[in-house]
This record gives sequence, structure tokens and C-alpha cells, in this order.
Amino acid sequence: NNNSRGGGGGGGAGAAGGDASNTSFPNGDAGDGGAGSSNSIQTGSSQTYAGGGGGSMADQNARNGSGGSGGGGQGSGEGGNPASAAGTANTGGGGGAGRGSSGSNGGSGIVIIRYTT
Repeated sequence: NNNSRGGGGGGGAGAAGGDASNTSFPNGDAGDGGAGSSNSIQTGSSQTYAGGGGGSMADQNARNGSGGSGGGGQGSGEGGNPASAAGTANTGGGGGAGRGSSGSNGGSGIVIIRYTT
């Protein structure tokens, strides 16, 4: 089957997602999620938000994509093993892609309102 390809990773706020590699059967590795963006508004120390979700792999001989820094979830493996992971809550990270199963939800975001008193 020459249609098996790993998917690219989702883009994050700070970087594009990784391309799939080794795209010839049976080694369709998936791309990793792109890195998020860091700031220190919420806590006073640097935190990373909005990482991209990892892509799913093409088959059991390939690698699934990791989630990007900032809460991105990993992509799934062959037949959903390992399962895709949701984006981390309160980061706005993207959910991982699914293969043979549904992908996962993105993480909830946060709203920060700054004002002077």
C-alpha cells in the first residue's frame, strides 16, 4: 500500500508544525506539533501557550508526532495505540491527530485582562 503517509504536525503560536518524513510505505513518520509562544503575564514567570498538536503515524513501523511545547497533544499511533492526547487545559494547545481513531480535543484557553488601578 503506497498510500500510507504520516501526517504533518499542527502549527503552534511560535512555530510551524513539522512535516511528515520518511513518507514512503511502510515508514510514514508523522510531524511534531509546532512550538507555542511564551510570556510571563499570568504568573510573573515564563509559561508557554498554544503549542501545536502532533500528527498521526502511517503504520506500526513509524513514529507518531509529539505535541509542541505549550500544551500540544501527541498524535496517535497505528490503530490508536498509543492514543492521541488532548491539548493541555488552560494553554490553548492543539489536540493530537488520530489514526484509526478520532483525534483529540484542543486544550481550553485562558483570558487575561490587565488594567491599571
